[in-house]
Amino acid sequence: MNIISQSQRVFEQMRMQRNRRGAMIVFIAAMITVFMIAVVFTVDVAYMQLVKTEVRIAADASVKAGVENLLRTEDKSKAETTAKRILSLNKVAGKTMAFNNNDIIFGKVVAGTNGNWAFQANQTPYNSMKVTLRLDGQANSSVPLFFARYLSNNNYTPTHTSIAANVIHEIVLCIDRSHSMCFDLSGADWSYPGSISYPAGYITPPHHGNSRWAYLDHAIRAFVTKIQHRNIEPDIGLITWGSDTTLGWAWWPHSGRKFQAVTVELPLGKQIDNVNGKIQAHYSDIMMGSTNMAAGLDAAIDMLTDSSTNSLAYKTIILMSDGMWNTGRDPILSAQDAAAADITIHTVSFVSVDNQSAMTNIAATTGGKSYSATNQAQLKDAFEELAGSLPIVLID
Repeated sequence: MNIISQSQRVFEQMRMQRNRRGAMIVFIAAMITVFMIAVVFTVDVAYMQLVKTEVRIAADASVKAGVENLLRTEDKSKAETTAKRILSLNKVAGKTMAFNNNDIIFGKVVAGTNGNWAFQANQTPYNSMKVTLRLDGQANSSVPLFFARYLSNNNYTPTHTSIAANVIHEIVLCIDRSHSMCFDLSGADWSYPGSISYPAGYITPPHHGNSRWAYLDHAIRAFVTKIQHRNIEPDIGLITWGSDTTLGWAWWPHSGRKFQAVTVELPLGKQIDNVNGKIQAHYSDIMMGSTNMAAGLDAAIDMLTDSSTNSLAYKTIILMSDGMWNTGRDPILSAQDAAAADITIHTVSFVSVDNQSAMTNIAATTGGKSYSATNQAQLKDAFEELAGSLPIVLID
């Protein structure tokens, strides 16, 4: 009896060991399955991320090249050809890419009231492109995954849209250099810095430290510095203006000297590094003339509409004056001409408030901003804000 009981116990122990081994095999098989699923997702997810990055890089490179060509040649078909060529050089998943029909769109980017930029399809003048790269089984085949296809038979079909706007900006600084720019900041006519008084002040160059021209000089320097730190340098022109003036015999030693209403200090181009020098050069000579504002604006408009300028560029005039126009035609008429040519005029009124209404109307006529500065700090702030508001390259 004891022998039988012992045998039963041995048999029962062997059966339990076999059950444990069977359970372990099931557990190991389950773990291997989980592990394989993890491998499937890890490999395929990493590959999908790689392909997604390649799609984005190819689309971005294509649209950047297309916009560069568009703004250089002003030719839509050439820009589209360039975008397609650059796309073909950037492979995705080892394959050459192409665009589907209607996946290249030209348009215009405009500034919104919230400070963001919006792409407007098919709006002219074109300054931007929108491209969409699709791996949807049409122009480009979808991407087969390594393992997931065995589970669900699904391929990867990424899509990426890129928008680029390389905004060329042409700016003319249109600066009042009438004789009142030699005055101090008191607001009184014929009041000069220091011990200078009329009539000696009339034939004395502007004071280096406390004349209105000196304060303008500081503001322009701040403007130049901010432009120089931007990624894209705009084309800059500089015009100074007063009025046609001839000095009489009493103004020795300048008797008989003639001063033109408008001087083109710098033609439109990559001139930002030369602006300060041209402004500071006026410390060495007298300033003559009244305030023929329209003459300065008309010259600036002519500069921006010359046949050599880029028709796709944003065109801007920054008009600065310390007084009310008192000769020449009404500058509002010049502003209307600017608006018709799609030129924006920003105005900066310095010291005098008499001209604020006219300057505000000039800016409003062209969709520009109007600033009123009564001291050096406000004048500097106005020019710095204008420099900081210029459009630059956008990628979305």
